[in-house]
Amino acid sequence: MGNKNRFWNGFKKFSLDLPVVYMLIVVCVVMGFLNRNFFSMANIISMLTSYSYYIIGAIGLVFVFLSGNSGIDLSIGYVTGFSAVVSTKTMSLLSDANPDMNPWLIIVLGLLVSCTIGALFGLLNGIAVAKFHIAPFIITLASQLLAMGLCYVFTNGYTVSGGPRELSRLSTLTGIHIGKTIIPMAAIIPIVIFILMAVVLSKTTFGRQVILTGSNPKSAEHAGISVSRIYIIVYLLSGVFAGIAAMFIPMCIGGVNPDVGANLLMPMVAAVTIGGISQSGGYGNMVQAGFGILFIMCLMSAMTFLGFGLPTQQLAYGIVIVFTMTLLGYIERKRFRV
Repeated sequence: MGNKNRFWNGFKKFSLDLPVVYMLIVVCVVMGFLNRNFFSMANIISMLTSYSYYIIGAIGLVFVFLSGNSGIDLSIGYVTGFSAVVSTKTMSLLSDANPDMNPWLIIVLGLLVSCTIGALFGLLNGIAVAKFHIAPFIITLASQLLAMGLCYVFTNGYTVSGGPRELSRLSTLTGIHIGKTIIPMAAIIPIVIFILMAVVLSKTTFGRQVILTGSNPKSAEHAGISVSRIYIIVYLLSGVFAGIAAMFIPMCIGGVNPDVGANLLMPMVAAVTIGGISQSGGYGNMVQAGFGILFIMCLMSAMTFLGFGLPTQQLAYGIVIVFTMTLLGYIERKRFRV
């Protein structure tokens, strides 16, 4: 009887912590019946490669959500887009001006430019939230509009392309070879970053400080934690991850449109939200975020397989988020009863 109760309590806790697993199973079962190629190695690699920038952007949002204070970064989509535009233009100019320059040096310089832009936006958001007590929703919305405007000003509405061919090869030919299968670096790098940040969140003092700050800022202050510093760092991290994600756009797509950021925000936020990371702060981990990311990747891939366009995909995100937020609201009331 005791073992049965322990199993049932464990099952209930799992269900409350990871309801997204059941949603993921439903998508996988449906797609398994509709298209067997959905689970092919080629499609799995394609998902990891094609949606790599969503994975990296979502990682940054996890820290923002966990820090509490109704934390959210609405600017991450267009900051990623603007960083991609500037870094791509930088790499293109360097390649054209210095044909003999080491292409990997050009890529590293592009990454530095991209991360610097993301960090500046993140720092702006963090300081506004921490020092001026501006609501995260308001300041990150303002940053989103700023980044969006800069995208169009910088490009005059045209697509930006160019740079070393080695960058695009990271999404196709450069990677780990297993027999005839190539797992490109564009699929490997996000997984490595995800694992590293999971360790940071769960095993380091900084990770514990973020969670404690989100759980109870006053207790964090009494424990000697600078809550303002934590807010600044998490938004800075979000900006840096936006900068890293930006490099995967020219890597995987090629040209960078000025409106590329418009389609980035919703999947990133949806992945973190659906994973069960609490926006009120203090509750959640990278495992939950990972399942949320996996679910969004499978959902996006499923709709592509079924031939649905972008408007239908946006509708699906909205429906899924509304359903998930309703479910999570119910779970919040039930969680501490387990």
